[in-house]
Amino acid sequence: MNEHNLRPRSSFMSTPEVTSPVRLLHIVGESRYGGAARIILRLGQIAQAEGWHVDVLTTDPIFQQAVRQFGLGLVDLDVIRREIRPIWDLGGLARLRTFLRRRPYQIVHTHTSKAGFVGRLAARLAGVPVIVHTAHGFAFHETSPTAPRIVYSALERIASRWCDRIVTVSEFHRTWAIELGMSKPQRIVAIPNGIADIARTRQAARGELRHEMGAGSDDFVILSMARLAPDKGLEFLIEAASILPRSGRRLQFVIAGDGPHRDHLERLAATFGVSDRVRFLGFREDVADLLAASDLIALPSLREGLSIALLEAMAAARPIVATSIGSQREVAAHAEMALLVPPADALALSQAILHLVADPALRDRLAANARAVYESRYTEARMLHSYRRLYLDLVRAKCLASLPARRPAETGQPVSQDCPVLVPTSHQSEGDSL
Repeated sequence: MNEHNLRPRSSFMSTPEVTSPVRLLHIVGESRYGGAARIILRLGQIAQAEGWHVDVLTTDPIFQQAVRQFGLGLVDLDVIRREIRPIWDLGGLARLRTFLRRRPYQIVHTHTSKAGFVGRLAARLAGVPVIVHTAHGFAFHETSPTAPRIVYSALERIASRWCDRIVTVSEFHRTWAIELGMSKPQRIVAIPNGIADIARTRQAARGELRHEMGAGSDDFVILSMARLAPDKGLEFLIEAASILPRSGRRLQFVIAGDGPHRDHLERLAATFGVSDRVRFLGFREDVADLLAASDLIALPSLREGLSIALLEAMAAARPIVATSIGSQREVAAHAEMALLVPPADALALSQAILHLVADPALRDRLAANARAVYESRYTEARMLHSYRRLYLDLVRAKCLASLPARRPAETGQPVSQDCPVLVPTSHQSEGDSL
């Protein structure tokens, strides 16, 4: 979590004057802090800087700390848990619906599969005017068995009826969602993830960081940044470390992140006999410094929406080896900016790493191209402008129409559903670019 990267820089969300603040709730539930969380925080900060009231519903302690740190409202309501427990989930749905009836939010924006299903239904039942869902990835990947794809696609098809717009974080996932029948094409839009430029946040000395990584000045450092979970494919990176020769330049593998899979991965490194060349750093906030101290970034994910770690490596102008999953193929198609290998293929991963270790000219070319693609397509400003336009279009379409009042809350007190009145200002028009 990098505070510098999340600090507001300008009025990205500048809108027509609002006579009463828009109230926006991001619903996340129990999902752990990661790349999607950082996008949510940034969306919240920018909206809040323009006078909107922004809350985040999360029960993850790290995410809660981040919400407080960046000045957003925290809703600590235990209504959505990751595991599927039908009776408990129905109770959570009822409690969330009651909460939303008592709070006059104009926009509810849900994230992740479970929170997206429960949150959208609760918001619809509570009469929230504008409901948006961002699919930061699907609950299955491209090589998943047919049955999970059918089940999850059917659930998403149902949930899509309860919201005004679905956002995917890559064009690949939008196309795939339409092919799977998750939503009508006109109700689903791709807003690729974007990040703030991290190139100017390097502060720690490179030698000091490399020592912390377990690497000497002449070693070749391969960094992977991820939540330690099965879908990140880190076991294949560890296996690749065991395949690579120990002769020649010493290779040091560094894994930054934490998660439920850590103990398993550490045992796996011991089993493969590479504990001496695989260093686990745990959760880190100094992402830019780690990138600057590394020679190569390895991203072995089995599934992603659009990897924030990939965008960070691009912004830092680092050479990249990554799996050829859909969203990463989409990014890499813009230029020669990464070596792609099949997912779950440790041998191919080891060969790509060895190729890049031996070819500094290729590393430099990939790094420069990656930076150029980031600057042209994956900046934070571009992403925020797209969300701003989406929010405003939906608020105008739904809130400015003549809508019936919400049903009274269970207390018997009426809950206002009055929407903000948007008054055009002279200094900013809807079509202004960032």
